[in-house]
Amino acid sequence: MTSTAAVAPTSLGRRVLAAYLRQLSTRPLRTKMITSTVLFSIGDSIAQFGIEGRRLGADGSEVDQAGDPIEAWDPQRAARLAFYGGFIFAPLAHNWLGFIEKIKYPSKIRTLATRLAVDQFLWGPFIVCMFWGCNGILEGKSIPEVKQKVEMAFLPVYMRSMCVFGPTAAINFTLIPPQHRLTVAQIVGLGWNTYLSYLNHVNNKRMAEANAALTSAQALEAGEKALAPDLPALSSAEVEAAEAAIGELRKRREKIRGEEGGGATGAGTRMGVA
Repeated sequence: MTSTAAVAPTSLGRRVLAAYLRQLSTRPLRTKMITSTVLFSIGDSIAQFGIEGRRLGADGSEVDQAGDPIEAWDPQRAARLAFYGGFIFAPLAHNWLGFIEKIKYPSKIRTLATRLAVDQFLWGPFIVCMFWGCNGILEGKSIPEVKQKVEMAFLPVYMRSMCVFGPTAAINFTLIPPQHRLTVAQIVGLGWNTYLSYLNHVNNKRMAEANAALTSAQALEAGEKALAPDLPALSSAEVEAAEAAIGELRKRREKIRGEEGGGATGAGTRMGVA
């Protein structure tokens, strides 16, 4: 007879995994939210420390090998990514996967193809826009800036997401039990979250540089207008009236010249040359 102690998990890892699976079964949404918060935080940390070379407490006085100043860890950025992952992405993904599970046909191939198509062509564009839009709002950007942020990143990120999560979804819908699908997607997405965090940082810098250049150009244009203000436009009637006045002045000038011996002959006479 096998004792209970013999079959019970003995390692810490197994106990943690068993506790996690138990929570996932009894409190699925809460567990997925916590998992997503942790994984998005890890992804952002890899981006900040591993890729960008940031350091805790850096003050910009140190430089890296390329000569660029070493930036400090950005806790607000980390908090934004963690909040998005736990409180926006996880609930949406949890309910989406529940909806996907309801798509069933007698043919397994048709079921898989339909699920993949719906997932990649509906959920994919939606969640890409959600990431950039929500992060823009959390960063305090204006609506036009959020729109610019989404437009800048949408197409390349969506195309790459299909390459990453298309195969992941195929494996998920074929081999993974429904309650574990979001966890699998999040584990695969750890590298993806790192990429998104880094790309979000890069795009923010590009937007700031572009907006600064635009502001400088607008200031230069305003200065040029101040130095050379636009002349008021004249109507056709005003132009005709001005031309008539000029013509009248010319006639009066010729009349005066005629009375005083004007023209070439008159001028010579007055000067005593004739």
